[in-house]
Amino acid sequence: MSTVISTFYKESSSDARADIVLNDGVYSIEYYNGSGVKPFKVETFPNNSLFYVESAAENWVMGIKTLNG
Repeated sequence: MSTVISTFYKESSSDARADIVLNDGVYSIEYYNGSGVKPFKVETFPNNSLFYVESAAENWVMGIKTLNG
């Protein structure tokens, strides 16, 4: 079962967000663009702490982190 832990929003883009999800003890980030219905990318962090994953999501919404692929 997946649980959304927290959500980070981009200020410059309506509905663009990054949801941090916990699924079977593994954190991931689901990235959404303006449509917001289905994530355009999911990044999994099997060996990282919640703090690390939150930092990655925050960096994306602030424009520091870019997504490749």
